[in-house]
Amino acid sequence: MPQWLVRLIWGMMSNLYRLVYVSTARDDLSDVDIASILDTSQSNNHERYLTGFLVHNGKQFMQALEGEEAEVRGIYQCILNDKRHTGIIQILGERTSDRAFPEWAMNYYRVDEPGSGAMVARRDDPVDGLLPQDMPRELLHMFSRFMRIESLVS
Repeated sequence: MPQWLVRLIWGMMSNLYRLVYVSTARDDLSDVDIASILDTSQSNNHERYLTGFLVHNGKQFMQALEGEEAEVRGIYQCILNDKRHTGIIQILGERTSDRAFPEWAMNYYRVDEPGSGAMVARRDDPVDGLLPQDMPRELLHMFSRFMRIESLVS
């Protein structure tokens, strides 16, 4: 489907909802598990006209989902039952008029320690340039802070 048509459909949705949560990854979560999460998320989100952003800081996840409210809440219920992470806490749930991630069915950043592998960002890198420039300031601040912390729990 052409991007202009996708944006038109997404823009016509009057019940746009955004949900952000954090969770703790299972200790034995592998790169294969994460790839599976992303493949499934991108496919499911595209079919449901959902957009989002997932960040993994080595131990925790932060994810934003946006779309029609019933679809977002339905996906969140599946997330709550996913055994690949625990301690899921919703930190934002709001109706909104615009998407923060209109181009991303599910974008992903993993933040690594300096000198660790070839991932997108390092903890001490500036992250503002990685995120959409027109995203709401509170989301930009929330994700920027999350990408800079080492761990939410020991």
